[in-house]
Amino acid sequence: MSIDIAHYHGWQGSLRSPWLASLAIVRVALVQVFRRKAYWLVLALGLGHFLFDWIWIYGITQAGQVPEIRGAMLEQIGFDAAPKNGLQTGYLAFMERQSVAVMILLAFSGSLLVGSDFRLNALPFYLSRRIDRRHYIVGKLLAVGVIVSLLTTVPALLLYFEYGMFSPSLRYWIDNWRAVAAILLYGLVLAASLSILLVSLSAYLQRTAPIAITWSSLFVLPKPLRQLLVKETHNDYWNLIDPWRDIHYAGRWRFGGLRPSEDERLAPWAAAILAVACTIAVLALVRRVRAVEVVE
Repeated sequence: MSIDIAHYHGWQGSLRSPWLASLAIVRVALVQVFRRKAYWLVLALGLGHFLFDWIWIYGITQAGQVPEIRGAMLEQIGFDAAPKNGLQTGYLAFMERQSVAVMILLAFSGSLLVGSDFRLNALPFYLSRRIDRRHYIVGKLLAVGVIVSLLTTVPALLLYFEYGMFSPSLRYWIDNWRAVAAILLYGLVLAASLSILLVSLSAYLQRTAPIAITWSSLFVLPKPLRQLLVKETHNDYWNLIDPWRDIHYAGRWRFGGLRPSEDERLAPWAAAILAVACTIAVLALVRRVRAVEVVE
């Protein structure tokens, strides 16, 4: 059969940048996660926490018109909409509580999003197209970052705009612009570090059980260890062995939420440790992806 009879023909339209393939990878990854009913329980946990804070803030802003009374009522759920002296805002506390659902979701979705591409030899399918290894890596990192942001940064921004809409004065948005900067910075550090670490681990471990165990050990086991070391040695620098604590320090470094006497001197070290760890993870990921043979 000739090519004309088979109706093969050249592409007549304009070629777009292959970097747009990264967005397609993000879309496919989101569909993979949201179509799994087992993950709906974790997503419902994060959504339920967000809805609880949304309803509680709405009720307080409508009932408590006196600022002092409204502030006292918000403290009951650990939420401070306008902290003094640059202390932690309630939006960052909300994002930390949301991170529990994020960690559970990532622990069990790493194999689905990344590990299966290596285990089932699906990666050559991507790379045999006009998708380079760079586009694949960026697409997977963006996919995990979007999942993290959908459960942390986006709900926190919605709570910020909700409080401004239902508060007595709309100047809340102008007077507390640092809250938005704090949310975005913390969300960026959270999404970037978690996506790099998860994608790198998943590329090597591939299966759900090893990924979940390693992921949980990485963020759960260092906490009691660093608490014990700090207690015994009275040296706060042992807090830096906990990756979750490093994210906490680095994400709040420039826009409040750190105790000046203790945490601010650890923040630069935490940011440096995160940068080194993420750089090593990216280099390991690039090496793992380059090892895949592709017939072009």
